Amino acid sequence: MSQDQKTLLSPSASQNIRHNLWVYRTFQNRTRKQLAQGSLRSGILRAYEYGFRPATPAHLTLIAERLEVSEDTLTAPPNYELVLDWQTRRIVEYFRGLNSHQRHAIKRLMMHM
Repeated sequence: MSQDQKTLLSPSASQNIRHNLWVYRTFQNRTRKQLAQGSLRSGILRAYEYGFRPATPAHLTLIAERLEVSEDTLTAPPNYELVLDWQTRRIVEYFRGLNSHQRHAIKRLMMHM
């Protein structure tokens, strides 16, 4: 077993970190660029949030410090109620009813606001 494999977090912890990173970053109205610093770049944060790569224990510590939450909070099951009030849930329902062309048009509109 390589050294990198020994330091990986469990799959369930990685999934929870992925979701909680987004939840707490969104709840605090922070961008990935605001959290990025030193070895923790915004591209790495995006890869963690999208599940493209698992968070390392060293980055978990940095993320927890920057979000001002504990590591246990980040590895716990996510609490979406922090960011999904009834208005947001309603928007999600409308968005899911759109076709891919309509979704892309709304995404472009929002990116240019």
